[in-house]
Amino acid sequence: MNGTMTRTPCVLSVAEHAGWAHVIGVGVRENRPAVIARRRITTIDPGVPTQPYHHEATAMTDADANALIERVRRSVATRSSSALESVVTDLAPAHAVVAVAIRKPPFEGLPDTYAPIRESYRLMCAADGMMYQLAICRAARLLELDVQMYPRGEEASWAATTLGVTPGDIRKFLNETGRPPGPPWTEEHKRAYAAGIAVLTAHCNPAIKLFAC
Repeated sequence: MNGTMTRTPCVLSVAEHAGWAHVIGVGVRENRPAVIARRRITTIDPGVPTQPYHHEATAMTDADANALIERVRRSVATRSSSALESVVTDLAPAHAVVAVAIRKPPFEGLPDTYAPIRESYRLMCAADGMMYQLAICRAARLLELDVQMYPRGEEASWAATTLGVTPGDIRKFLNETGRPPGPPWTEEHKRAYAAGIAVLTAHCNPAIKLFAC
């Protein structure tokens, strides 16, 4: 034996929150999708405000708000990058992480300063969540991973399209044969799993299947 191991592809499907995220590692076993890892990662340092746009910054001057948000962004960027790299490393050498699936932000990007956000209620409501989404996307790209974004709520339809099955088939798989053992299997876990399946399909050869042949 030469001591080498063939690594199978894996997608990290991320469901982000304020300061933390669920990460579902979606891989392949016997040509079928499988959850090969479940992690809860931390994406901000302790003691740093987790939702500065919608809370702390609203009572500050623009200058103070800008300084606070810059500090929070640096923390989120550093911790997100470290957490994502740790998951990729943990899954090696058996699995090669090839992509990240994450929910699509409601806006393309965030302004560099707080003033435009203060003036837009919709942007203020979205800004904190986007800060985490965009940081995870940047961290993934620094690791040279493919980043695929999807609209919230369309995960099962997306997976169904890529596999040539129905959304009902996907939901049945997520709830029954494809459900992994372990902690509570929430709707958010299922949606992340479906998104991971959709992205993984593009990176697999031969194609993966929901059902054994």
